[in-house]
Amino acid sequence: MPMRFVATIDGAEHQLEVEEIGAHALRVKVGERQFDLDVYPAGRAAFSILIGNRAFDLGVVHDGDDLVVASRGAATRVTLIDTARRARHTGAGARPLAAGKAQLKAMMPGRVINVLVKVGDEVAHLQGLVVVEAMKMENELKSPKAGKVTEIKVAPGQTVEKGDLLVVVE
Repeated sequence: MPMRFVATIDGAEHQLEVEEIGAHALRVKVGERQFDLDVYPAGRAAFSILIGNRAFDLGVVHDGDDLVVASRGAATRVTLIDTARRARHTGAGARPLAAGKAQLKAMMPGRVINVLVKVGDEVAHLQGLVVVEAMKMENELKSPKAGKVTEIKVAPGQTVEKGDLLVVVE
């Protein structure tokens, strides 16, 4: 039986269905498009995925409730919510998912290349805040919500470890 999710990627929601069809095989339906995937672990947080005759190497790390997926020099933040959980969050009296203080943390060890904001700046949801180089890739980390930058804990050139606090947005 397929599992159903809502995946939020760059602010856009996508209906997602995932069904295990073999030991390393998944059938994934995104909207009306369907894909059969062969998925093989390639490390603790890395996967090699075959779709037809195309191969994709992905690094995947958890950042709170989100997944950060890195591939070919770019990283994308994905919020994945099963449909039952989504119903609980969108029911009467539910609080928004991005309410309160949001802490942007390093998704993996790296070096801060640039800080794109300063304390007091008003930022939009998904606006770039910090650029971190990790695994020879530059990743622009984006604001998980609209709000005001209240703290910046890093500077260009600084080395960060996975989970280090970078920026706080309220």
